[in-house]
Amino acid sequence: MLDQLDQIVKERPLEWYEVRQRSSLLKSFAHAGRGLRYALGTQRNLRIQILVGGFVLVAGFFYQVSMLEMLLLWLAIALVITCEIINTALELTLDIVSGGKFHNLVKITKDVVAAGVLLAAINAVVIGVIIFAKYL
Repeated sequence: MLDQLDQIVKERPLEWYEVRQRSSLLKSFAHAGRGLRYALGTQRNLRIQILVGGFVLVAGFFYQVSMLEMLLLWLAIALVITCEIINTALELTLDIVSGGKFHNLVKITKDVVAAGVLLAAINAVVIGVIIFAKYL
């Protein structure tokens, strides 16, 4: 499988990899928006993480946490969401590369990337507990 990819890369001329025309900034945002819509429409965990993150930010406003604490909450939530979107992109790429067939290295790679999302989520929970402990 990886040998096939290596062969494809060797066969294509360098020009194939170059961007044929520069995309406008507006088009770049449109592409990102489509990606976000796809991820939101297909990834249940992403929707849950955004919902929980929203509740946490509302709680931050309700309890009037400091600006620094609110910033830490925002960054922790953003890290989890970003990791989940990267996880989705890598899983889709691996599915394409593997042709949808099971391969142990693909499984291990997906598990490792999912572990990164888990660590980001644990980090966010720890930050949330530290910030909100004084209010509970």
